[in-house]
Amino acid sequence: MTKKTTPNVGIAQLSKDIELSNLKLKLPEPVPLPERIDGLSDFVSTESKHLMAAAKELKKQMDKLKKALSKEYNVEYPFRYEFIVTSEQRLPKIKWHRVIARGGWYPELETQEVSNGVLRRFSNAMPWEISLYLHLLDQLNQLEQRVKPIRELSSQVRKTMRAIKKLQN
Repeated sequence: MTKKTTPNVGIAQLSKDIELSNLKLKLPEPVPLPERIDGLSDFVSTESKHLMAAAKELKKQMDKLKKALSKEYNVEYPFRYEFIVTSEQRLPKIKWHRVIARGGWYPELETQEVSNGVLRRFSNAMPWEISLYLHLLDQLNQLEQRVKPIRELSSQVRKTMRAIKKLQN
């Protein structure tokens, strides 16, 4: 039985600059607030869909870059960190993960969740990755600035609608 090789994680030396303008968050203009309270549910739903679509589009752009770099440099995973878009209350939640290669008889890639603070310290990041992660953190910060008020509004709308239903009964 032959031992498999350990999967490759990271590119030690990148021979070109990554075009960061291709990794741009495409946020649509905010929908105006409705004048009536009964329109708030639709407003929150529409904004949630727009924000989730923008986050998934950025992830798709990142995956496209990952695939191109993997092919060009013959590595299984070119980045030491990745982000995953999950849904929390129908709004995007970004989780960063560190990619770790485990060796042995059955080598595999493993991910471990990390905070933005760890990412900002650039532990285990290659020098060429630093500008990429700073750019992504900036883009995701713009997304979070739109998500926070919608998350709060969504919570308040649900409470208000429950109170209205109780009054009607």
